[in-house]
Amino acid sequence: MSASTQEGTVAEKPGRLQRRSLHREAVDALGQRIVRGDIPVGSTLPIEAELGDALEVSRTVVREAVKVLASKGLVATRPRTGTRIRSRASWDLLDHDVLRWIVESGPDRAFFEDLFEVRVIIEPQAAALAAERRTDREASKLAALVERLEQAGDDARRHTEADLPLHAAILEASHNELLTRLSNTLGVALRAGRVVTTRVTEGMALSIPLHGEVVRSIIDRDPHRAREAMHAIIDYARHDMEVALAADAEA
Repeated sequence: MSASTQEGTVAEKPGRLQRRSLHREAVDALGQRIVRGDIPVGSTLPIEAELGDALEVSRTVVREAVKVLASKGLVATRPRTGTRIRSRASWDLLDHDVLRWIVESGPDRAFFEDLFEVRVIIEPQAAALAAERRTDREASKLAALVERLEQAGDDARRHTEADLPLHAAILEASHNELLTRLSNTLGVALRAGRVVTTRVTEGMALSIPLHGEVVRSIIDRDPHRAREAMHAIIDYARHDMEVALAADAEA
């Protein structure tokens, strides 16, 4: 390949990256506005030219962004009637972006109640499966992650940075492809919960030995202990959530 061709190829990359970035920003901006309720359910989005001006992007970028939002269930496009905002019942709540927008908009108590119900359904059984199926390499990874969690102590940021990868690693060690695929989605929801529960410092301290018990149970290939220890973690987290939300209500 000639130098001029190579230079041309390199020169094209920034443009492609810029367009991808603009597309991502447009999707985020519109998605956040819809989820926050800034654009009411049933209303019609402005035409592409107006949206492009507002977002400072081209009509093509707007068109692509609207297609993405339609695939996530946030909008519906119909000939002659335009693009209308759909109700929350139509949203793909398991979509990583949709869940993130909900979290960023300030999830309420009902959201957290749903989160804990999902955790109870998924995580204890995932821990039990991990105890049955984990590899030696996965056992070593889990041991390292729980050690990192112990070193974090009551530092909320370090605790979260150690805790979320640990829960993801447990799902991966279950060797169930569908559970593994849920790790990113569940991680967004867990991070939202951690923002609230890590305000309860004593709760963080109590959760560390419980995480250690889950990991030891997985390493020992004891699914019953792993399941029960994960149940205990979720129960403690639910309690901390109630304490934190109650404090917010009194503030």
